[in-house]
Amino acid sequence: DALLGEVLTTCEKIRTLLSHGEDWLRNDYRPTGPLMMHKVAFVQYVPVGVLGVIAPWNYPFHNLMNHILSGLLSGNAVVTKVSEHTSWSSIRFIEIVKEALKVCGHSPDLVQVVTGL
Repeated sequence: DALLGEVLTTCEKIRTLLSHGEDWLRNDYRPTGPLMMHKVAFVQYVPVGVLGVIAPWNYPFHNLMNHILSGLLSGNAVVTKVSEHTSWSSIRFIEIVKEALKVCGHSPDLVQVVTGL
């Protein structure tokens, strides 16, 4: 159950973000209509700074990594409050993320975890 529900799902999320993430974050131009043809309209995705995430207890790896991956891709730092039932494993998962950030030349402080009640 953990392999299919968490690990493979998370690996697929990583693959998808690496394949399409930059395209999804590009400006998304919208039509303006004939009376506004001198204007340009688009949706621009900008980082918000820090994401605060509350992760549930079920599927602790996937629920933690899902928000960290998308948050980092979009240029944000991530602080995640995990369930008290998954504190130990979440600390280990965050250590993996911090090491990966360090190896890639980013600050490991971009990701933080809050444990306990």
